[in-house]
Amino acid sequence: MSERELFGLVYRCMGTLVTRGDRDFEDLVQAAATEVWRARESFQGRSELPSWIYGVCYRVLLNHRRFWRRFQLRFDIGLADEPTSDVPHSLDLLDERERAEMLREVLRRLSDKHRAVVVLHDLEGFDVDDIAGIVGANTLTVRSRLRDGRRQLRRLLKLRPSLVWKEA
Repeated sequence: MSERELFGLVYRCMGTLVTRGDRDFEDLVQAAATEVWRARESFQGRSELPSWIYGVCYRVLLNHRRFWRRFQLRFDIGLADEPTSDVPHSLDLLDERERAEMLREVLRRLSDKHRAVVVLHDLEGFDVDDIAGIVGANTLTVRSRLRDGRRQLRRLLKLRPSLVWKEA
């Protein structure tokens, strides 16, 4: 696989774990792509390549978030959360792009661990065993995060009536 193809796959995988509007998205993609490129020779094929790349992206994301939380505790750098855009009251006029953005906004409110499991299972179609390998947790932990993440999503989606939650 060429460097360009590998980068495209990393970009896609990181884009499902972190929304592309996130201020750290490009840095996360670059860090994950660097890790994937360095470790490509150690890929043994015990899992599918996308699963392995999701695992790398997930670990890069958690390490990045952990670093920034520690940094912000040590130094007050005055970063404010990005303002959220107002949602139009006329929800009937929303097209699919706006509905997708609203869903991304709701997903942003989940913790990284819950969002990763929900996105990988419900949107990407990975099974619990594959997700456990990607996130480095046992299957019971993945099931618990999936259940809790869906509960949080359900609660948040009640605030957005135009986004319908369908039970799996």
